[in-house]
Amino acid sequence: MPQHTPSRTMAESSMTSMWTFIRAFMRDRQRIGTVAPTSSSAGHHMAQLGDVAHSKRVVEFGPGTGAITQQILKELPTDGRLWAYEVHEPFVDHLRATIHDPRLTLLPESAEHIRDLRAAEAPEGFDAIICSIPFSLLPPPVTSGILAAAADSLRPGGALVALQYHPTYLRPIMREHFAEVHGVWHLWNLPPTLLLTGRNHRGTN
Repeated sequence: MPQHTPSRTMAESSMTSMWTFIRAFMRDRQRIGTVAPTSSSAGHHMAQLGDVAHSKRVVEFGPGTGAITQQILKELPTDGRLWAYEVHEPFVDHLRATIHDPRLTLLPESAEHIRDLRAAEAPEGFDAIICSIPFSLLPPPVTSGILAAAADSLRPGGALVALQYHPTYLRPIMREHFAEVHGVWHLWNLPPTLLLTGRNHRGTN
């Protein structure tokens, strides 16, 4: 199975990720949703909710410094592919320096462009979308636009799994686009986080 090959030891890479994340938070608090990277256990939980282990085409929105990305790659089949959208330039640079896995394609642009990616790479739709965008920091129309694009780009039965720290903001907007929305709290994270899973695009009903 392909392995990412960090340019540093695991401990050094983890510490670098932490400081990269903290610096980004201090410089741009309006776009960074939390002060610390997501825990590996939360990333593993998200991969399970999205059934990444049985997926071939997966997309990640907002990988940050790669904590969830690495968990997705651990679960992803050897012949699977992962596309990751990240707009924050310091995170893009960090991901390029620390994760070297041929299954990963890093896209330094908005997740709203996922429809174009589907047309080019996955006409049948993606199996899963794993999302850490801090939606509560965005205007509701922007949030709704990203969710609409995500719902349009999943295959029938595919899942959007979204990590959120705000307990009430995202769920009603997800229900506008997905017929099934389920939530579970993941407590082994700082702070504890809500994981929301949406399936069955309402636009196809």
